[in-house]
Amino acid sequence: MPSKGLEKYRVRWASLCILVVLAGTFCNEVHAQAYNSMVITEIMADPTPVVGLPDAEYLEIYNRSSQSISLKGWRLGTALLPDSALAPGGYAILCARAKVPLLTRYGRVFGLATFSLANTGATLVLRNARGELIFSVAYKDSWWPSKQRNGGYALEMIDPANPCGETDNWRVSTVPAGGTPGQPNAAASENPDRSAPVADRVEISGESQLVVFFNERLDSLASIQSGLYELKGRTIRKSSIESPAFRSLSLFLDVPLVAGQRYELTVKNATDCVGNRSKEMTFAVGLPVKADSGDVILSEILFDPRTGGVEFAEIHNRTQNYISLKNWTLGNVKDGQPGSFKIISANDLLLAPNGFMALSTNSKVLAEQYPTERDRVLLTVPSMPAFVNEAGGVALRDANGRLFDLFEYRENFHSPLLADTKGVSLERIYPEKQGNDPQNWQSAASVVGYATPGYANSQGNAGQGNDGFRVEPEAFTPNGDGADDFTTIRYTLGTPGVIASIRIYDTQGRLVRDLVTNQTVGTGGEIRWEGTDDRGESVRTGYYLVLIDSFDNSGNSQQFKKKVVVVHP
Repeated sequence: MPSKGLEKYRVRWASLCILVVLAGTFCNEVHAQAYNSMVITEIMADPTPVVGLPDAEYLEIYNRSSQSISLKGWRLGTALLPDSALAPGGYAILCARAKVPLLTRYGRVFGLATFSLANTGATLVLRNARGELIFSVAYKDSWWPSKQRNGGYALEMIDPANPCGETDNWRVSTVPAGGTPGQPNAAASENPDRSAPVADRVEISGESQLVVFFNERLDSLASIQSGLYELKGRTIRKSSIESPAFRSLSLFLDVPLVAGQRYELTVKNATDCVGNRSKEMTFAVGLPVKADSGDVILSEILFDPRTGGVEFAEIHNRTQNYISLKNWTLGNVKDGQPGSFKIISANDLLLAPNGFMALSTNSKVLAEQYPTERDRVLLTVPSMPAFVNEAGGVALRDANGRLFDLFEYRENFHSPLLADTKGVSLERIYPEKQGNDPQNWQSAASVVGYATPGYANSQGNAGQGNDGFRVEPEAFTPNGDGADDFTTIRYTLGTPGVIASIRIYDTQGRLVRDLVTNQTVGTGGEIRWEGTDDRGESVRTGYYLVLIDSFDNSGNSQQFKKKVVVVHP
């Protein structure tokens, strides 16, 4: 028979073991109910007309944690989920209670007292019993391709390991039935996020608050740490992140900003949902002033986009002041009169001094179709007025409804030398001249990709500077050491719409590189030569002739000859 002392220790040991088990259970439960432990992996917002699945709206949820998760007290928006549990790797279908019998054959179904999904898009939010955010997604009808947008097809998450991927991580189901409720998604594949977050723009909300907008969802804790944001001349006393999207940060200043003064905001090491960190970015900001007539103008329009592309209109601030675009609107033109207008921003969106801003419904697509190394501003707006291809117009109004600018275009305003104008924008040549003048617009240069959304026009400022081409540097060493690895052919021309060919010849008169062939080059720009021939191989050390032939729409031609030296150390 054990002694009383030994029995006492056994009781204490048993109690300790129980506490350890309980603590472990609690920790596992806390871990299982962490952010993104449970995710929405399928959205059927518009089931009609029926393709193969029942006529029922539904969501699919998936437990991506390694622990069973109790859904007691959980909510989808305001709707209470049932007192049940979902095993690790388990799926469940959420729908209206009346639709449960239609979906039971596909898997586990939870009927909710209130359940409705908007066809045009909505923000879906899952919270646990403590009200903590577990998952959210803001889907849009634009996530469905136009052929599937009429109904019957579900959106599927591609990679649950990338739950913050948003539009890049969702795809319309490819199965004949139109969806895979309660089952692994047809779209399932690895789709990791390897891109660092980028701050798109900065807005001023009052005199003591800045709002920084990012292109993707941030880590809500890592991105509000002190030292990530600096404003010269001011101290940021507090920062907060908007929930549940986690894409905009508010920075609260110790002292209000002063009108007429320029400030620099530095953003560094902002972290996205999966841990990618941003590079250092600097933004110039200042308190806005009221725009006067002619201060903000239309600068570029793309009314016939490429396949899969989007229309855009660009505006330009001609002043040295910051101008707020709050409640400004962009419209089209019908029968010579301004027609349907769409709001640009309901917030204090700043247009920087001498700045450009391209407005479209999808900045990501615009950036992909018109890449550039130039700094630029692309803004995604909720909706755009429709621009007719053959003939139409674009109009700009301020917050008070005053018409600031108007341009009525026709398809034949494009350069007659272009064989195809699809995906080619019209650019304004002279900012100070009348906007609604066909002679003041020209097709964007081909050497910049036929459009310059969000930065200075390729055909702008004609006649500025000396006409001609120059080569800088005149000797370069293409050895990859970061110093003079290429030469740049820079040009300024007095006439828009110039066509140019640029060829490189060796000292024996042999063609080495056909750099540009009958392309529109704009009124100013630059073209690189990295010291390679038409096969992509490095040329030998020696002198080379840069021969430039150009002609304009009137048939006027010019030839320029420049020398350049390639040196291989």
